[in-house]
Amino acid sequence: MARRVFFSYHFQRDVWRANQVRNSWVTHPDREAAGFFDAAEQEEAKRQTKKAIENWIDGQLGHTSVTAVLIGEETAERQYVQYEVEQSIKRGNALLGIRIDSLKNRYGNRGTRGENPLDHYYVDTESGEVKLSSIFPTYRWKEDYGKQNMSEWVEEAVESRSAIPAEKRDTLKHNPDKKSLATQLIEGGVVVGGAILLARGVKEVGDALRQNQFR
Repeated sequence: MARRVFFSYHFQRDVWRANQVRNSWVTHPDREAAGFFDAAEQEEAKRQTKKAIENWIDGQLGHTSVTAVLIGEETAERQYVQYEVEQSIKRGNALLGIRIDSLKNRYGNRGTRGENPLDHYYVDTESGEVKLSSIFPTYRWKEDYGKQNMSEWVEEAVESRSAIPAEKRDTLKHNPDKKSLATQLIEGGVVVGGAILLARGVKEVGDALRQNQFR
């Protein structure tokens, strides 16, 4: 099935790394990429109003089915990455996290691992409120062999989006300071020989693990 993917990333810091992912994706005729512009367009964008930039993002998101969030050192903090994640959920796109910090920039330097933006968002599902990172997968481009596997990652993301019913999309909340269930469990318990002993019970630990909240 042909897929058109929108790429969300921190332009100033990660464009060189992001291009490596984008260029790998579009080498096949049934794949298209959106959300990219060149340096001249980026300079022009800096002179635009916030609304104009958001309109550009909305236009680029059109006719895409997946938003790939390329995660570098400061991606989670970027205003327009946050907007792109929020609009993607609103329009029903699947999300896919890809860590790109191990890729080199134009000067040959690798990046530093940053926070996953999908850890900062919570949405209601039929099973209750969960983080986006508990619904959608996140991979490492280099270590998880993105060149060979990205098509599978995209399809996995598409399958995962059914966890958010259309009527629940507007429940999305951005809360980077909220502690995950896993963190609360760990802080409320004692780790002994690799086992977590908690007053809140083993069942909640299992639920957290199944939701990939220790990932």
